[in-house]
Amino acid sequence: MLLTLSSILRKARAWDYACGSFTLAEITMPREGVKKEQRCFTDEEVGKILAAAPFGTILAPTSVLGLRIGEVLALRVSDVDFSRKIVRVRQSVDAATRKVQAVKSNASSADVPMPSQLAARLRKHLQIHDGKTDLLFINRRGRPYSANKLRAKVLHPLLEKLGIPLGGFHSMRHGAASALLADGATPAVVQKQLRHSDPRITLGVHGHVIGDQQHSAVENRSARIELYPVN
Repeated sequence: MLLTLSSILRKARAWDYACGSFTLAEITMPREGVKKEQRCFTDEEVGKILAAAPFGTILAPTSVLGLRIGEVLALRVSDVDFSRKIVRVRQSVDAATRKVQAVKSNASSADVPMPSQLAARLRKHLQIHDGKTDLLFINRRGRPYSANKLRAKVLHPLLEKLGIPLGGFHSMRHGAASALLADGATPAVVQKQLRHSDPRITLGVHGHVIGDQQHSAVENRSARIELYPVN
């Protein structure tokens, strides 16, 4: 960008435009502002939310697996494979139109592991599923839920009731990724779980997380340094 801008200004000066005198060294990019930390729900907060939420089974895939809320709302009964213990992510519900469409990218279309606790929740949910549609979650009108309405009318009132700072569905996705990194999962594993197309996205969003291995490494080095006091 700097080279392009320099070329433009150099040509402008050659054409006698009033652009002043300058050198390439004087053309600099502005500093980035201080980045705001992403809101991440902690494991304790997620546990309280899932225990109290009337739609806990909807919230579980995004908070436990890190699925996007649109992907959760577009899950089909056939996407839940209890024998292989996986959840297939193949489509998403558009937040504006509430229409089922393709997922965000090729990387987003993937299978993710289904832990036993989530499997139990989904089995229980399927017992009351009417079987009239293949969608796993539908409202009373037989349509996909609105993510915006769930956030405004269910999630946020619940957070206020529980005394938990506000956050959205994406905060649950961030929480899932941050927890995995803090537990020692490699960035490659977390990238695969979140289905990011580029590992830089994973590290760019969750680079603030300090995992147990990092804590241990710093602690061990600090302890070694203290073994060499001045005599």
